[in-house]
Amino acid sequence: MIKIFVVTHKENPPLKNDLFIPLQVGVNESITNSIIRDNILDNIANKNSNYCELTAAYWIWKNYNQSEYVGICHYRRYLNFYNPFYNLKPSSQKKIKLADFKKTKIFNKDPEVLQKKITSILNKFDIIICKPYDLKKGTITKNYCDDHRKEDWDLTKKIIAEKHSEYKESIIKYLDNGKLFHNGNMMICSKEKFDAYHAWLFSILFELETKIEIPKEQYQARLFGFISERLLNLYIYHNNFKIKAVPSYRIIDL
Repeated sequence: MIKIFVVTHKENPPLKNDLFIPLQVGVNESITNSIIRDNILDNIANKNSNYCELTAAYWIWKNYNQSEYVGICHYRRYLNFYNPFYNLKPSSQKKIKLADFKKTKIFNKDPEVLQKKITSILNKFDIIICKPYDLKKGTITKNYCDDHRKEDWDLTKKIIAEKHSEYKESIIKYLDNGKLFHNGNMMICSKEKFDAYHAWLFSILFELETKIEIPKEQYQARLFGFISERLLNLYIYHNNFKIKAVPSYRIIDL
């Protein structure tokens, strides 16, 4: 069985059925009693303004054990398993209006049919993630440092090298020289792989948090979410995952 959690702060995300499960993030007032929240049980919901969708990922890692496979997406971003725009360039993401999204296969397919399709993919691959951007004029390291604080990124790499010395060469290969960027922190994989990745990830981010001052500017304060998007790339390539990369939809009028 597969459950894909839809990270949301809105009452009615477009996709909500037996396969796509809304999960409200953060510590604000509940938007509805019918949606699961990530501020119960073992959680870091109070860190949502800095960790973004990772507070949902933490909650799934620590508290959810009812499915063989789990996934995470955003209330306005969804992986597309039917690939009508597989050669989309330069972006792996198709911007779409909600009315048009409601006409797509992923919106209209029966959840059981879609679950069987995803299961068939995961029988051959370790993980389903977003099709990557090709950073032709830069690298993942340059991409981060161009838009965010370089010292945070340098410290992150230092922490990884110290805690996981086996990653030293991969840091250079997949971050400092890597040009493929699977963004968005969206994925579907076995719960076992999901847990192992997030145990690795949060051990790094929590240590980083103790060593820096979080920016006061709201956008830059989301640094742990931004850093984690890049670290997913490091982890899956270092560990030789069989990757199924698919395009995604981004709903622009929500």
